[in-house]
Amino acid sequence: MFSQFKIITPFHTIEAMRTRLAWYVNLRWLTIFAILAVVPLGQRLLNFDLPYHMIILIASVLLWLNVSYFMLCRYMPRKNMVQELIFAQVQIVGDLLIVSLLIHFSGGIENPFFFLYIVQVILSAIMLPGHRLPVINAVLAAVLITVWTLLEYMQWVPAYTLGEARMSKPYIVTALAAFYITNFAGLYIIQTFMIRYRHLKELIDKKNRLLEKSIRERKTIFRYAAHELKSPLGVIKSTLQAVRVLSGDILPPEVADMVLRGENRSAQVMEMVNEMIAITRYNQGVEKHVPEWIDFQDWLNQVVELQRDFALTKRIHLQMCRIPEPIRVRIDKIDMERVARNLVNNALRYTPEGGEVVVKPFLSPLSFGFSVRDSGIGIARKDLKKIFNEFYRAANAKEMERVGTGLGLILVKEIMRRNGGTIRVKSTLGKGSVFTIEFPLTPAAHLTSNTEIVKIGSG
Repeated sequence: MFSQFKIITPFHTIEAMRTRLAWYVNLRWLTIFAILAVVPLGQRLLNFDLPYHMIILIASVLLWLNVSYFMLCRYMPRKNMVQELIFAQVQIVGDLLIVSLLIHFSGGIENPFFFLYIVQVILSAIMLPGHRLPVINAVLAAVLITVWTLLEYMQWVPAYTLGEARMSKPYIVTALAAFYITNFAGLYIIQTFMIRYRHLKELIDKKNRLLEKSIRERKTIFRYAAHELKSPLGVIKSTLQAVRVLSGDILPPEVADMVLRGENRSAQVMEMVNEMIAITRYNQGVEKHVPEWIDFQDWLNQVVELQRDFALTKRIHLQMCRIPEPIRVRIDKIDMERVARNLVNNALRYTPEGGEVVVKPFLSPLSFGFSVRDSGIGIARKDLKKIFNEFYRAANAKEMERVGTGLGLILVKEIMRRNGGTIRVKSTLGKGSVFTIEFPLTPAAHLTSNTEIVKIGSG
């Protein structure tokens, strides 16, 4: 039967289908609990004259079946989607039969809960492909309720009523008609919705595949272009450097100045290219690093120390809060060095001469990290949400530093996400910014709240 269908389900994979079936099994546990809870309620409070021992027996059978379903889901997964769908159909048919027995022993069509048949029909329309199987299940539900009702009315099987009077023919006809209308109308509505949903999902999946393909192609082109630029830029930089060194005092001052500026610009562009290569390699998962235990303070001191010459060149006071006692943490040194170097370098680049940049470690009972505070140009409120967008640079940042990729913070954010950390930023335009890096604190880390200011570079 399943071979006649083109299997189109709202699930990406067979694992997702198994997740839905597991949810179906868990829903049945609630049903079993509800049945067992209703028995004493009907027996003691409502005084219904019903065969409660049969209801408990049916609940026990359902419990046994659900344990079997649970074991099959957990320990004997099906090999393909067709087998999973057959497994789902077997459960739905079994539940329809169980519902029939429960309704029969709890009042028959007099019981307002006989509409529970429709729950199985709805689940069938959601989980199974095509039109035929859900329609078959809806017809089966209608046949079951009709047959049991006729058997009870003709007294071919015992009738268990909730009231004293016997069911009348007009009541039976009206109740069955209401069930048929609700059953098949509900099936039509659910199937129409699922058809549109699956069609929309198919379009979305197709667009996602095209988008992923274009992203991969863009990254490939991006990385290829960066690598192709790296070699000629290196030649340009070394050539200008050679001209400047070999010419000595031969070149006129204005020409020497132009050569020096060209050399500096080529060095800046080379840095941009290296940044482009780094982010493409990271996004593609080319680089594999192993976290290691380090002394957090020593590591951060070493990273900040690398920015000393840049701070001296710009006449900026670069300071760091030093924690007297060591903290042992497990981090990816290469990734985290990129984060710290990028944030400190950005702070120095966008802080005017004579300003200040402070790197401050922090500790709490649950986390550790560091902040980078500067007295620079700051970031406008409207730009705060955009600074982590690809290639974005605020207008005041472009005015102060013409050269830049807008990729540094993208790389920082991605590294933090993959390493389980967070990054926060607070800024006031014209007054400076504070970037905060935070990680969960490992049990082996040593806590201390004492800090002291240590100046490591000044103009």
